[in-house]
Amino acid sequence: MVKKLPELNKGDSGEHVETLQGLLLARSHPEVSMTGKFDDTTETAVKAMQRWGGVDDDGIVGPKTWPVLLRVH
Repeated sequence: MVKKLPELNKGDSGEHVETLQGLLLARSHPEVSMTGKFDDTTETAVKAMQRWGGVDDDGIVGPKTWPVLLRVH
């Protein structure tokens, strides 16, 4: 399942970004708004989640970050 999820970066937009933002909200990042736009606030929250999950905090949501967000290991 995780392998089929897209790589998301700052500047991206759409329903996958909105899903990402919903997951960040569920993981105690109330500063994130579900706009569907991968903005600075979303990137900052992604990097914090990456540090918490022990993966590189590059702000890119890919195959190493999705499992942290979904709690799938």
